[in-house]
Amino acid sequence: MLTIGVEEEFLLLEADGALAPTASSVVRHARQPDQIKPEYMAYQLETSSRVCETLDDLRRDLTRLRLIASDAAERTGAALIATGSVPLNGGPRDALTDGDRYRELARRFPDASVAGGTCGCHVHVGVPDRELAAAVLTRLRPWLPALLALSVNSPFAGAEDTGWASSRYPAQLRWPTFRPPGVWASAERYDRAVREHVDAGSAMDPAGVYFQARLSPRYPTIEVRVADTCLDVGDAVLLAGVVRALVEALLADVDRGEKVVPPAEAWLDAHLELAARGRLRHEDRLLAKITPYLDGDVGTVYAGFERLRREGTGADRQRRLWARHGAGPGFVRGLAHATTPLAMAY
Repeated sequence: MLTIGVEEEFLLLEADGALAPTASSVVRHARQPDQIKPEYMAYQLETSSRVCETLDDLRRDLTRLRLIASDAAERTGAALIATGSVPLNGGPRDALTDGDRYRELARRFPDASVAGGTCGCHVHVGVPDRELAAAVLTRLRPWLPALLALSVNSPFAGAEDTGWASSRYPAQLRWPTFRPPGVWASAERYDRAVREHVDAGSAMDPAGVYFQARLSPRYPTIEVRVADTCLDVGDAVLLAGVVRALVEALLADVDRGEKVVPPAEAWLDAHLELAARGRLRHEDRLLAKITPYLDGDVGTVYAGFERLRREGTGADRQRRLWARHGAGPGFVRGLAHATTPLAMAY
């Protein structure tokens, strides 16, 4: 099976929900410099899993990283929170992580940086052949709304229910390149599109081209970036299993020589918005596409879909916490408990 890896972004919040700009201190306490790092904002943290071959291995590594990061956050007086947007008020929303790159991003893209505290889950699937990877990337386009619909986890912002299931999605659209990948016939065409964005100033460099799915500028992987960060490890593992099986299915389509029928841009934009609003249900179509390629992951993925039907998305679960606790410490505690699987050994 194709290898997988997951990058998860988190917020650091104080007990009352105010932003805690302590990421650098958390990283020092965590002592995992290759896997736990500060993110764009000083109240954001990113973890990067190992390269994994099985979903069980991925689950163990994501659990381990969340536990380490949560313990390190507690030492700074903060809580590790998995949500796609800043849910409450308070704290320095514009506190950048110290670094030349982040300062330059904020200077070039001030409107996008206002929403810089959003958190995503990035799934990497190993496809070392870049020509094949580019062919799969084009075929991923119509599936992006379904992947977003699985992961929506940011209904609140500014201590209000936004009406979105993913308020992160419209916030991310402020970045000029947070768009679906184009229809490119080759890796060279993909690379040309990346260069054109950099030359036009819509991205600072290739790493700053934030397509919702892209060829990773660092690894021999397809990187799916459309998803909100997942409320718990189970959601992240489900998303990774689905993305890997979908890539397997699309590789088979390439091998069979199936023609690409790209969806209209208006259709794709409309369905992404429906997904972000929590109004898209594509589980049956998605499962039909990926089931022949799940192999040993079939039990985990089907159980994950059944849990989604029973308990709802991360956004649904957040809204239930909000209804129980309101905007305050109880809500923050509920999010922290969901984020960090304290009862699971690693």
